[in-house]
Amino acid sequence: MVRAVQVHASESLVEERRRVGIDKKDERWGGEWHFVNPPKRWHARLNADLFLALAPLARRAGLEPYGDNTGVFADPAQDWRVPDQVHARPELGIEEGLSGADLVVEIRSPGDESYEKLPFYAARAVGEVLIVHQDRKFELYRLRDDGNYVVIEDGSGRVTSVPLQATFTTVEGPRLRIEWDGGWAQV
Repeated sequence: MVRAVQVHASESLVEERRRVGIDKKDERWGGEWHFVNPPKRWHARLNADLFLALAPLARRAGLEPYGDNTGVFADPAQDWRVPDQVHARPELGIEEGLSGADLVVEIRSPGDESYEKLPFYAARAVGEVLIVHQDRKFELYRLRDDGNYVVIEDGSGRVTSVPLQATFTTVEGPRLRIEWDGGWAQV
């Protein structure tokens, strides 16, 4: 996924992106436009498959699962991010999208800004951020009491998401294996 940062984007450029339908992942970072092209096929497929696996777990945990194009907002006019997935308690909903989340999923494309979004998510009290790569390797970041993220590791390659009560592992294939009480899936 290629990114383009436009500090002073014209309204006509923003409107043209909306008109042709390529603005769904565009973000504003403190008033600065970050234009994001539509995802590659592998990215979209991985995100869709992962969403199908995680959405029922989110619902079971009392969370609302949101796929592509739902933003997390600090300021609806000037500051938001659009992760690949958001899983959030209903009370975090606002008219524009969400004010925070329990879990955000970012599918990492070469050159994207997944890691640069972490401070924004921390400021919005997003409990966990799962970053998944094309090769199905992943990192799970958990928000600490001091407002910073720590990468969750246990030495075995298995990590558990607290909100979803699901364990993630990269297995042969490569595939991302998700296990929960009573089931599992591989994507």
